[in-house]
Formats: sequence, C-alpha cells, structure tokens
Amino acid sequence: MYSIIPHEANPTLREKARAVPVSDIPKEKIQTLIKEMRALLDSEEYGVALAAPQVGQSLRLFIVSSQALEKPKRVARLGSAALKDKEEFSAAEDVYINPTIVKMSRGKTLKHEGCLSVRGKWGRVPRTEKVTLSAYNERGEKFTRGASGLLAHIFQHEMDHLEGVLYIDKAEEILDDK
Repeated sequence: MYSIIPHEANPTLREKARAVPVSDIPKEKIQTLIKEMRALLDSEEYGVALAAPQVGQSLRLFIVSSQALEKPKRVARLGSAALKDKEEFSAAEDVYINPTIVKMSRGKTLKHEGCLSVRGKWGRVPRTEKVTLSAYNERGEKFTRGASGLLAHIFQHEMDHLEGVLYIDKAEEILDDK
C-alpha cells in the first residue's frame, strides 16, 4: 500500500515526473496505483487531490477527490459533448494521466493553499482563475476539462507536483496551521 511521503523525505517531489506510456494505462501497475491513491485520498480529511510523486512514484498522474468535483462552476468538455454537472462524468474523469495545460486565464489572484506532503503549513499562492487541461483517463481515453475556482486551483497545484514544484516554492506567505 502506498502512503503520502512528507516532502523532506521524498526526493521524487523535486523531480519532473515521467509520462505514462498510454499502452501502460490499462496494466495492473497503473490501475493498482490509481486504486490505492483513491483509497489514500478518501482516508484524508482535508485532501482534495493527490499526485503520484506524493506517494513516491515519478509518473505524470494525479487524481481529484469527488468532493472537489461536486459543484463545478464551469461547463466542462469531454470530446465535443458539453457536460454540465458531476453526475455526467464517469469515475474515470477524476484521474488525470499525462495532463497538459491547454489554456490558462491571464490574471492571477492569491489563493489559500495547503498540501498533504507539507503538513502543518499553508500559504497564499498566486493562481489563475481558469484552466483547461487535456489528459487521459484511467481507461486510456483522451479528454479535455475546463475549470474555474477551486478546481482550477487544484489543477495548477497538481500540475506543479508533476513538474517538481511545491506550493511553498511559490507562496507569497507561509503560515503554520493552527
């Protein structure tokens, strides 16, 4: 079983993660990683997403908790079909494999942010309000998802993990959690 490794003991968090070969997505190794990451994230009281580097795996993969998907503020697109709410997403759309940023809004605002790999701290990080990602789901199907608000914030945080960057590297202010 995987566990979230604290940033001080996890050199993988400081590496650019490797792409997952699309042909490997249906294989047991990747499917087990996804299953265990979901279980790990579900066990966290405050976690909304988890990237593979946080569990020591240098792979371009992250998952988003269903809590974060409950009330998306923007219409998302999967292929050419507009999806208006979470119920229209299959469980696979909470998995982002080999994600790339397709589009970002220009302006940034400071957002409160924490991380399961940096316990006991939080910071104020400049993030854009809107982001669109292209990725593969756990079935190996390519999709595109637009987001604003919290989900856009989550996408940017998780993409940073895949690039070897932690929120504490970008935070304008870091405070102890009280």
